[in-house]
Formats: sequence, structure tokens, C-alpha cells
Amino acid sequence: MNRLVAGLATTVVICAATYAPFGAVAQTDADKAALQKATAECRAQVKEYAQYHETSWYQRHKMVKSCVKQAVAKK
Repeated sequence: MNRLVAGLATTVVICAATYAPFGAVAQTDADKAALQKATAECRAQVKEYAQYHETSWYQRHKMVKSCVKQAVAKK
């Protein structure tokens, strides 16, 4: 029984260490604000586009993601 508990505890520790973000970079408040601003602008653009063109939710979602990616890459 002790081996089982020790094995489970070891497995949990190893899995937690494996899935922990090692190279996570802390974002500053300015980065977060810029990302939120870009997301809001892209959503507005896609919403306006979707008003005149028939698009699915998935297509709109992909359009917003690519727009945000491009906006962040420019800055």
C-alpha cells in the first residue's frame, strides 16, 4: 500500500513539473492593454464584415485570431 501511495505521489509531482510553464514570460500591463485594444478593434472589424457577408461563427473566430496576431506582430 505504501508503494502505491509513493508511486502516485511521484507521478503527480513529475506530471506537475512537466506541464508547468517553464518559459512563461510575464506580460506587463501595457502589453495586456495593447492586446485588449487590438482584440476589440479586430472584433469590431469582423463584426462589420460579417454584417454584409455570410460567415459562420468559426470563420469569424479565425478572422479575429488572425487579425489580432497580425496587429500584435506589427507592434
